[in-house]
Amino acid sequence: MFPVPMGMTAGSLKNVTQFIQLAVAPIFLLTAVAATLTVFINRLARIVDRGRSLESRASPDNMPHEELLVLERRAQLIYRAMSLGVSAAILVSLLMALAFIGEVFGFNTAGPVALMFMAALFSYTGALMCLLREVFLALGNFRLGIHAASPP
Repeated sequence: MFPVPMGMTAGSLKNVTQFIQLAVAPIFLLTAVAATLTVFINRLARIVDRGRSLESRASPDNMPHEELLVLERRAQLIYRAMSLGVSAAILVSLLMALAFIGEVFGFNTAGPVALMFMAALFSYTGALMCLLREVFLALGNFRLGIHAASPP
């Protein structure tokens, strides 16, 4: 037979099972944050590639400073979004650990867990707002070349 951790009785396994079921919501948030971080990484890679392409094709006399400045601003926004997203993921991980510690050792962790969950949501919201701003910048600088095309 396995030893029962301190603070738990053999009959409290049902309580732990119910608690694990309640912990699923933060796991869904963590999954969403991880997927969003992948989007951020891909966008940052595209920004870096575009900047390198512009720099390699430009001559000292014909440097596209304006577009490079927009790319720099976009990269800063994505970097901030990534920082906020990673912060949200860390907060969710810590709140799950704190909740389990509280359950196992009988501590009341409801307040700190709720605060951490709200902080994670605010951090994730900030990351999404940075992404939205970066998309607006990308679209504002986007040209298809339709205006330069001559009529048939």
